[in-house]
Amino acid sequence: MIVPLFRQHVYPDNINRQIHGLRGLSAFIVFVFHIYGIADEWHFWPARLAELEFFFRMGRHGVEIFFIISGYLITASLLRHQNAGRFLIDRAIRLYPVFLTIQLLVFALGPIVGYRWFAGIGVGAWITAFFSNLLFLPGIFALPLAQPSAWSLSYEAAFYLISAGLYMIARRAGGFAAGVVGCLIVAPLIFRYPNAVFFLVGVATYFLRHRIAETVPDAVRRSSSLAFIAALVLQTIGESFPAIDILAALPAFLFFASIVNGRCALSKFLRRDFFQYMGTISYSFYLWFGVVTYPIKLLIVKFLLGRFDMVWLVALFAITAFIASVLVAQASNVLLEVRLGRWLRSRTRRRPAAALPGTAA
Repeated sequence: MIVPLFRQHVYPDNINRQIHGLRGLSAFIVFVFHIYGIADEWHFWPARLAELEFFFRMGRHGVEIFFIISGYLITASLLRHQNAGRFLIDRAIRLYPVFLTIQLLVFALGPIVGYRWFAGIGVGAWITAFFSNLLFLPGIFALPLAQPSAWSLSYEAAFYLISAGLYMIARRAGGFAAGVVGCLIVAPLIFRYPNAVFFLVGVATYFLRHRIAETVPDAVRRSSSLAFIAALVLQTIGESFPAIDILAALPAFLFFASIVNGRCALSKFLRRDFFQYMGTISYSFYLWFGVVTYPIKLLIVKFLLGRFDMVWLVALFAITAFIASVLVAQASNVLLEVRLGRWLRSRTRRRPAAALPGTAA
């Protein structure tokens, strides 16, 4: 039922299939991490798989791979728009249809089913939490997070706003002024949130992409798989020593620079139908799998825990959760991302968007 989805998918001609596949790979390894995390939290992670925990924890850092991809693609998008206001509108249309659908579902049902901190929540706290989540504040600020996966959207939204602001400064005062302001803003943010450095990896790759194509040695391209693994390993170690995230940026730059150019050991692997398809549904998949897996884990704990070997329970959970998440993400991608997104863009483009101060019309 799912395999035909991988094979029948049509990809735009202008897409970088290595980056698209990397997005799919990142979504998949984050999913693998959450299978481990949920099973461990709900006490059906097998003790005999304890030696593999570091490997599964590495999957958490597929999110930072998303940051790298955003750094690259968002820089290209902003320069292509040539209008900070239009850029931010398009970003909102990209994020909100799926996010807001899940937000309404979680805030409607959360207090009823006692989901996380919704149990016993008052009306005032509910309203405060709703609007703080709506504005992507949890994740950066210490506020209740309704959608666990959405913490990264706080980073994404902040990156969009900072990028648009620096673009406006560059248009009005020049690139040097934008660079100075950017350093003053970005340096303390990276000190406070070290994993935000991976946005800069993508930005740097974008501006150096032509030079990279000419100067990166073949030996570096052949070692891109090792650089990818090294980045994940350093980030996993960085969970205890956050400054190591900065060191992980170097191998991350090496593997991503090789992928963008398309002539590296990972390129053919990332162009496979599975990762291309996962790249297409990655945003919906990333946000929906937490919702989809919630009832599945409850059923496993209530009816199966203690009756079957835990290895089989984890396997059952992983397979069931993956199939259900893909099916929901497919529907979400078509209905919310593509159709609703297209309609919203058509509505906002009927009249020219008012340019923010300092932007080019």
